[in-house]
Amino acid sequence: MNYYFIDYENVHADGFTGAENLGEKDVICVMYTEQSKAFSLELVEKIARQRAKLESYKAGTGAKNSLDFQLASYLGYMIAKSEGTDDCFYIVSRDTGFNHLVDFWAERNVSVKRIPNFMGEEKDSKADAETAEEELKTRTKPKAKSKSKVSDSNKATKEELLQYLTEEEYSDKILEIFNSYKTRVAINNGLSKEFRDSQKSSAIYKKLKTLLKEKQKS
Repeated sequence: MNYYFIDYENVHADGFTGAENLGEKDVICVMYTEQSKAFSLELVEKIARQRAKLESYKAGTGAKNSLDFQLASYLGYMIAKSEGTDDCFYIVSRDTGFNHLVDFWAERNVSVKRIPNFMGEEKDSKADAETAEEELKTRTKPKAKSKSKVSDSNKATKEELLQYLTEEEYSDKILEIFNSYKTRVAINNGLSKEFRDSQKSSAIYKKLKTLLKEKQKS
């Protein structure tokens, strides 16, 4: 199951781009405040058409970043509640401050990602370009370090991947991602960036879970 925590105060209606691609096992948790409670008719119609479960929470105000604190708290609660499952968690926000929260859970082998919308893509603007550049500097360097530590015994062959994936699902890029990173979280993140489709990347990751354990990906 995928959980999406929407920082509506930050992304507004743009954060729902791609919501129509979600499935019945996805859950959308909209966090909003008194200042960001207005929904356009177009957005209401889009929400009504999607199949995912929708929850909404009005965050209390009175302190700076109160919505962010409450979103982080609810995220932690749901992670604890989902312990032992293959659930994935997404923070829908352009606020790069959440990257620290993503890193915190990555160190604990919990899949949490920050995305600007359900397509996982930033709009082509100067501000978003600067955000992407900042994330590239902070997030790709550790992954490069993990790459160099992958031993031959932790790598898989095409034949091994095809024991879990169909011919249609398999690609050499998936094999490259599997063999490039040492941890499950890094592999999951790599798949998400490759496909830009949370449902597809999550489905492939879940199919490879057994092989990940066999290859002792931590």
